[in-house]
Amino acid sequence: MSTSLQSERLELVSMDATVLQALLDGNFHNAAHIGGFLIPADILLRRSALVRRVEQLRDDPSLLPWLLRAVVVRESQTMCGRIGFHSRPGPPDLASVAPDGVELGYEIDPRFRRRGFAKEAALALMKWAFTQHGQKCFVLSISPSNEPSLAMAHSMGFVECGSQLDEEDGLELYFVRRLDQWPDEWSRVLGA
Repeated sequence: MSTSLQSERLELVSMDATVLQALLDGNFHNAAHIGGFLIPADILLRRSALVRRVEQLRDDPSLLPWLLRAVVVRESQTMCGRIGFHSRPGPPDLASVAPDGVELGYEIDPRFRRRGFAKEAALALMKWAFTQHGQKCFVLSISPSNEPSLAMAHSMGFVECGSQLDEEDGLELYFVRRLDQWPDEWSRVLGA
C-alpha cells in the first residue's frame, strides 16, 4: 500500500489495484486485510468509479497516489467512503475548463454523512496536492440536484465555470478553486 494522509478524524489510505479488484469482486474481507482497515459489508461504493481506477492503475501504477483512497474514520478504523483525483493534473478532459486543474471525486456512505467527512477528506487530499506537488487548481463536477455537494463546494470557495453532459451521470456543473496559499480556515478544519 502507498502512504496514507491524516486529518483530525480521518485517514485517507491509497487503494491499489489489488484492493480495488477485491472490492469489485465483493471480497470485502480480503480488501480489508490488504488495506489494513475495516470495511462494512454493505458499504455503498459506485462500481463504475472502481472499474475506471483499476484500469488506470493497471495501465500506469505510478498514478496510485493521485487516484482512489479509502476514507477511514481513525477512531474505529472503519472505511466510510472513497476519495481521489480522477487523474494527474492537467488531463485533456479539463482543457476547456481548467487546463492546469485536477478533478476531485468523493463518495461517503449514507450512514456516515452529515458529519463533515467529505469536506475534511477533500481538504486533506487537496492539501497533499498543494503542499507536496504545487497543485493550485482544483475542479469538482457536481449534479445540479446534489445539494449537499453544491453547498460544500460553495463553502470551500469553488466557483461554477461551466457544465458537461456525462454519459453516466447526466448534467454536471464544473466548479473551480484556485489557490495562491493554503487558507488558514482550512487548516482549522483539518485540525492542523
